[in-house]
Amino acid sequence: MIGAVHTIVGAAVGTLTASKPRAFLVGVLSHLITDAVPHKDCSPAAEVSLLGAALSGIAAWKGVDSPEFWGAVGGIIPDVEHGLAFTRLMSAQRKVFPTHVGNGKYHGRKTRDRWSQLIVTAASILVLIASDRRRS
Repeated sequence: MIGAVHTIVGAAVGTLTASKPRAFLVGVLSHLITDAVPHKDCSPAAEVSLLGAALSGIAAWKGVDSPEFWGAVGGIIPDVEHGLAFTRLMSAQRKVFPTHVGNGKYHGRKTRDRWSQLIVTAASILVLIASDRRRS
């Protein structure tokens, strides 16, 4: 799954709790679910750019002290091990996150289609917008 999608989904599930630690935890759990969705990844350069934009956008919109921001951080944090393996700071065999081990045994199949990611992202953004309206 594209890192930005993990970030946005993590932010959306972060709205389910007022606690930043719980938001972080449900963000991590959301990573498991979104990894299971069939998807196409981007190049590392595009991944980093999209992730930076998504995390910055959530920080600007919701604030860095919000459950949404900490849900977003939880949603992307498991992919740090991908970055470490890509830069060879860690061997790929040392990955520990369940959907990243065992040759992707629990990971969604690779596809050329990006629709699944667009739908998940759009639904998550709608949840974030609805949470704004619910609080006002």
